[in-house]
Amino acid sequence: MDGPLAILLVVAAASLPAALIHELGRAAAALLLTRGRVCVLLGSGRPLFSVRVGRLLIGATPRWLWGGECLHAPTASRRRATAILLTGPLAGDAAFLVAAAAALTWRGGATDHAAIQLGLFAFALVALARASADLVRAHGHRPGSAAR
Repeated sequence: MDGPLAILLVVAAASLPAALIHELGRAAAALLLTRGRVCVLLGSGRPLFSVRVGRLLIGATPRWLWGGECLHAPTASRRRATAILLTGPLAGDAAFLVAAAAALTWRGGATDHAAIQLGLFAFALVALARASADLVRAHGHRPGSAAR
């Protein structure tokens, strides 16, 4: 399969691991900095299924394509909440660097494994876009402050 449909399918497939890495980055910080359970949701709405590993609960919803969130104890201090908030984009940026480096340095990837190399580039760009969008959204947000 060639053309725009193949590229669209690769980008859609790359969004799930990018979202998972982004939210698991936050979950790792939340597990270290808070007490209680930490819940990672891929998408929005009620989870279709979930997996529990110790204090971490991971659930997938019907609308998993772009969104996700990491829920943790609301009693975290502002400093800890900010650290948790920033680890998602940091994990996304690290995933971008690794995937882009792998795609760029793969000898013969463009000729022998073009679809896999496209997948790596798509994953890298989706991870970077998620990290950037998250930082732009968080710019006006102050952890611990009430919404007006």
